[in-house]
Amino acid sequence: MIPRAAHLVIQAPNWLGDVVMAQPAMRAFILGLQPQRVSIIGQAWLADILPWFNLPGAEYHANNASGDVRVLFPNSFRAAWDALRSGAKHRIGYRGQWRSMLLSRAATPRFSMDNEHHRDYYNDLAIQNGLKVDQAEVRLVCTETDAVAGQQWLADKGLNAEKTICIAPGAQFGGAKRYPAERWAKVVEILSAHGYQVLALGTPAERDIATQSLESCNTSACNSAGKTTLNTCLQLLAASRGLLCNDSGLMHIAAGLGKPVVAAFGATDPQRTAPCGANVQLVYHPAACSPCLQRECSVSGQPCMQNVSPEELAQHFLDQITVNDTS
Repeated sequence: MIPRAAHLVIQAPNWLGDVVMAQPAMRAFILGLQPQRVSIIGQAWLADILPWFNLPGAEYHANNASGDVRVLFPNSFRAAWDALRSGAKHRIGYRGQWRSMLLSRAATPRFSMDNEHHRDYYNDLAIQNGLKVDQAEVRLVCTETDAVAGQQWLADKGLNAEKTICIAPGAQFGGAKRYPAERWAKVVEILSAHGYQVLALGTPAERDIATQSLESCNTSACNSAGKTTLNTCLQLLAASRGLLCNDSGLMHIAAGLGKPVVAAFGATDPQRTAPCGANVQLVYHPAACSPCLQRECSVSGQPCMQNVSPEELAQHFLDQITVNDTS
């Protein structure tokens, strides 16, 4: 068992989706070790999402913070080397990458990230260190202030929160995970025909695909891709009716907020990265080459995504809204 920490430093995973999937494990380390101080280190955007993570006392630090206990979710040699250099007495992580000698507590993975769920993989790091995972699934929190801010943003753009559906047509990992823009355009057309307004979310790199996805929208629509902070993006997800998306970080965030989510899977495996939540619907009709786990599709026509029809995606979401409204 790890002794109680004076200063617990948690190095978060590098990808947004993995950070969200690691939330239950991070919470388990904090509640189990009851540190006087908690620092979360990693990507700069952690500062935006950390307030939504329900991690008691946790603060984001941009620098290589020094503490007596350090938990490493990244599996790189560099992460372990930085932990050693930080002076942390207790350095906790999974063995591998020739880094076991740099860790004071090197756990052996009992779940494979190649074919088992990442959330279980992260939770097991806490369990192997004698900690209880009291909340095994992701549960994010939205303050009243953030909810109101999201509603006001939508109103300023002429959007009705009760009628606004978010889409996230991009995916940072690569094009193989992206449902084609022309198919998103058909999804948007169907939603618009049912009286819904569409808001596209994403990064600056995803603005073009978002623009293409909204081309056929004949009602109020807005492309916010690349024009908001990540925190504002979370506020908009919280204020809207829900999200249609690819396998992406925003998928995990919306599901963690309890919003209706419908996601198109193709190149990736739902067994490894499916979000948790009662309002989640995954659409996955694998091709012979699925899941390839590649960044870019190497098969003509991207067959895994061609197997998912826009009508199916849209109808699943309309059904989710109906269920959510009557529950």
